[in-house]
Amino acid sequence: MQKSKPVLLSIIWTIVILIFPVISGVIATVFKMNQIVIFLIQGCFMLLSISIPVIYVCKKKIDVKEIGVRKAKSGSIRKTLLFIPLLLAELPLILVGVDFKGFTYVSTLAFFTLMVGISEELYFRGIILKLLKDNFSVKQTIIISALIFGIGHSASILAGESIVEVLLQIINAIMFGILAAEIVILTKSLFPVIIWHFLFNFVNYISLAISTSEYIANGIQEIIMIIYSVYLWNIVSQENAQIDKRCQH
Repeated sequence: MQKSKPVLLSIIWTIVILIFPVISGVIATVFKMNQIVIFLIQGCFMLLSISIPVIYVCKKKIDVKEIGVRKAKSGSIRKTLLFIPLLLAELPLILVGVDFKGFTYVSTLAFFTLMVGISEELYFRGIILKLLKDNFSVKQTIIISALIFGIGHSASILAGESIVEVLLQIINAIMFGILAAEIVILTKSLFPVIIWHFLFNFVNYISLAISTSEYIANGIQEIIMIIYSVYLWNIVSQENAQIDKRCQH
């Protein structure tokens, strides 16, 4: 397969998943729904989006373990430092303060962010990561998948956000994408990143960080994520080198 084809297919998969939040966003705007109903509608559309990769996997007869629907590989969680840096990355936004706004708000928000976590990880670190991994080196796969994930977040400009906000989201998404890809490659499982994705989005919604405090909290978060990604990059590189060495023998 030509190198450009898996990248093009990955972009197509990105467009497919973007259709669901865009449609739900249009519906919410046209009918002027309140925030709780918006969470429900968007969560339902993200749940619906899961049907596409499910149909694809069934049609192509792909073993779900190949796209990370399996428990983490034995010993891999220890190599990730028990995911503790992921929790530390959420602390800056939590320490600023949080507002749960009542049970109904929290429960609908949890449903929405969980559906986003499941669907986006299934698409980006499941289908797309496998597609790229089958055609590129591990390091190339991590970078390309993260860039595609980041570019996919440029669609937020349709929601009326400023260019600066969109650029910051793209940078944040690329960093998130690198880390998520590294974790999936090390653990062979989507479940850890689904949980992190859910927590990442959930904390962003309930955090009281705004303006300067938000920039500071996000800055600290990015630093933690960068340090952690460099650490995991070295682990991935070492494991990949060992695999290459075994193949040569």
